Amino acid sequence: MLTIIATTIEASVCLISTRQLWRLKAGAYDRSRWLLGIGALTTGLLAAFGLVASVVFSDLDFEPLMLQPWIGLVYLSTHIIMTLYPVSVVNPNWFNAKRFFFLFLPIAVLFAANLFFIGKWTPLTCPADIWKNVLKPDVIVRLLCQFAMLPYCLILLLLPYNYRHSSASFWWILNYSFGLTMLCVVHIAIMLTYNPVLLIIMPLLAAAFYLFSTEYELEDRLVPVKEAAMEEVSAPSLESQVPDIEEALETGLDGTSPEFGLWTRIGIAMDKEEVWRDPDLSLKAMARMCGTNVTYLNRIIQEETGSSFKDLVNSKRIQNVAAKLKEDPSVDIQDAFFAAGYRSRATAWRNFKEILGVTPTEFRQGLNKKA
Repeated sequence: MLTIIATTIEASVCLISTRQLWRLKAGAYDRSRWLLGIGALTTGLLAAFGLVASVVFSDLDFEPLMLQPWIGLVYLSTHIIMTLYPVSVVNPNWFNAKRFFFLFLPIAVLFAANLFFIGKWTPLTCPADIWKNVLKPDVIVRLLCQFAMLPYCLILLLLPYNYRHSSASFWWILNYSFGLTMLCVVHIAIMLTYNPVLLIIMPLLAAAFYLFSTEYELEDRLVPVKEAAMEEVSAPSLESQVPDIEEALETGLDGTSPEFGLWTRIGIAMDKEEVWRDPDLSLKAMARMCGTNVTYLNRIIQEETGSSFKDLVNSKRIQNVAAKLKEDPSVDIQDAFFAAGYRSRATAWRNFKEILGVTPTEFRQGLNKKA
């Protein structure tokens, strides 16, 4: 009964997510929502099929066969689709015909192998049968259908990451990869053991995975237009409390004083290199750039600005967005946030309101009134 309830939740969440994603798929310039919708639809239909089968065959007393070959291929295909969604978010230009071919090549090879063994499958009714027949060719093929999923979990970690082109932060990439790996491991464990507890955990885990992925896609991820995402950002440096670098160098203040030298390096990183545009910029990374440690860097920023490193970065970003709106009130706010280093819509709007006291919409309305 608990398995049926969990599977019902999975089917409902996935099918509702599919509807929402495809209804709003035009909002993203990449294939992300379309691909996530396909993954959700496939998972939802598999769950619905499992529910129907459990009702139809509820009165029949039979022991289910383990590692059924065609089910393995279906789940492998679904897993590959689930990896395509984040790839389109991280690097929209990564897809081409050659890469698609190699991504789906394992399915074609395993499908051909399955055709070869039709009518010759070794019956597997318990885990002991698997280990007893593990060296048989048809069992090896079925095991490959399961374990071939694991390398796909690493695609996101191996994909070249460029924050200027990606509408996701690196932490989101890690979280998605971890969730996908958990689904894969639990699925493999089910196929090898048919553990009743895992049969309850798996659909709930899949439902939570698609629920959070859909919520992130539709509610939080900043999706700029293609031109804004692809351009190399080079905005003018901003006025701030960071010391004037040119003046310091002209007057001979070349960093012999440790504190001024560090503050100068912070100024170069912030105003010249504009490191605040990196959505994954951290205090630790900044300290490494400036050749110091986290404690000292944080203390210098606190002494010079009266605020924290996080506040300094957010102030830079919001000043940049405000400057763009002043220059052109018709600019797309979402694009401006993206170029300034934000990847979360909610965070960007909250920071704008906290720093300037008004929402971006109210700020733009004020500019239009002045004009």
